[in-house]
Amino acid sequence: MTSVKDFLKTSKITKSILSVLALLIIQFVPAPRNYSLFINNCFSQESWTATSLTEAPTPRERHSAIWTGTNLIVWGGTGGSSLSTNTGGVYNNSSDTWTPTSLTGAPTARIAHIGVWTGTKMVVWGGNLNGSYLSTGGIYDPALDTWTPTTTANSPSGGNNPTAIWTGSKMIVWGGYNGSYLNTGGQYDPNSNTWMQTSTSNAPSGRQYHTAVWTGNKMIVWGGYNVTNYYNTGAAYDPAADTWTPISTNNAPTGRIWQTAVWTGSKMIVWGGYANTVYNNTGGIYNPAVDTWTPTSTVNAPSGRDWHTAVWTGSKMIVWGGYNGSVYFNSGGIYDPATDIWTSMTDLNAPGARYHHTALWTGNKMIAWGGFGNSTYYNTGGVYFNPDVTGITNINAETPAAYSLKQNYPNPFNPVTVIRFQVTGSSNVSITILDINGREVQTLINKKLNAGTYSVDWNASDFPSGVYFYRMTAEDFIETKNMMLVR
Repeated sequence: MTSVKDFLKTSKITKSILSVLALLIIQFVPAPRNYSLFINNCFSQESWTATSLTEAPTPRERHSAIWTGTNLIVWGGTGGSSLSTNTGGVYNNSSDTWTPTSLTGAPTARIAHIGVWTGTKMVVWGGNLNGSYLSTGGIYDPALDTWTPTTTANSPSGGNNPTAIWTGSKMIVWGGYNGSYLNTGGQYDPNSNTWMQTSTSNAPSGRQYHTAVWTGNKMIVWGGYNVTNYYNTGAAYDPAADTWTPISTNNAPTGRIWQTAVWTGSKMIVWGGYANTVYNNTGGIYNPAVDTWTPTSTVNAPSGRDWHTAVWTGSKMIVWGGYNGSVYFNSGGIYDPATDIWTSMTDLNAPGARYHHTALWTGNKMIAWGGFGNSTYYNTGGVYFNPDVTGITNINAETPAAYSLKQNYPNPFNPVTVIRFQVTGSSNVSITILDINGREVQTLINKKLNAGTYSVDWNASDFPSGVYFYRMTAEDFIETKNMMLVR
């Protein structure tokens, strides 16, 4: 039998109506009940919250964005009429405030560039300014609000729409378009401000509008376009050996552009995109360990689209926004690769329909910002929260001897910590965060789990320093431990 919660999650109309009813109950029935827990049990507290407009960057599309661990930084892009910008802003979700980025020493204005986060700084590079293809860039230090230019010595050819990943020590850029479709790239070391060009031996054919992910030791690029071909080909690049290895096309998704790709920790998921007048709602899961593809289900998948965004939550992929040739979307979907199942996400209070926006995962929320839709350039955005998509990982499927809640690590921490726990059989498991006064401030998990050992991350970037408690409830088991957030 379908549970009330599962039924409600399948009906946006029902959820919207009952959300209003719940608010009316809270407003007019002053009983000492935990309404937040009631709403969580019914709707999983799924919600959109608008980002502030105060001091937000000017409206734009085709900008870059990174997540620092505590803040969102957006930079560059265009607000129309070929007017590119070199302005940006730092958004603090905890305080819902924007701070402009410095213009002193900033790179020249541009669109269709890339940006990566090094752990302490943002690197932007490449792109296009009024038809001029750029091989310049800059390093932005948010702690000092300063820019440092990237060298052009030995840099790759500049162009539109390259891809970029961060390896942990270097930025790798590849591909793009500058009048020719490029199969060149480079490894950039921000510490030494030096470039090393990537090999073209066995590299994929030149292209733009492709995607790239970092596996931990290799970069995988896939898809894209080069005048006549929509590619469903790709390759894995090993930066240590400077070598390329083609990946299988057997069961790969059809060739396409403007798709998204995420890395799950062991596999790459690509989804959506456009080719030959078709807006796809298909995708595939690529396993580099065995060089195989598995198609993603289309049952309950979002409508086909391109120029949407996708984030990986630690357990699921969220896609949102995009365009299908006639409609701009402010809807999306949540994909669970473990079960090959799509579920809908609410569009109640979601930002306006758009594409060419950016979206990033904070550790417990998705922030979408900017973009273009329905003749409007946006400087609005939204913060999407849903505890059902937080990063829970099944570490071991063997049945433990008893329920247990482990001490978090690291502890003290800033801002992310890992909580491990064990479940002896199929049961509903709840893990909640409480403040020093014992008030529930966040639900990390509230769902049915099978026997096994699990971990879940808590990103406390929205919370002040101090002592917190985390509580696990499962069947008759209840245990609480404390931890310390130190800023």
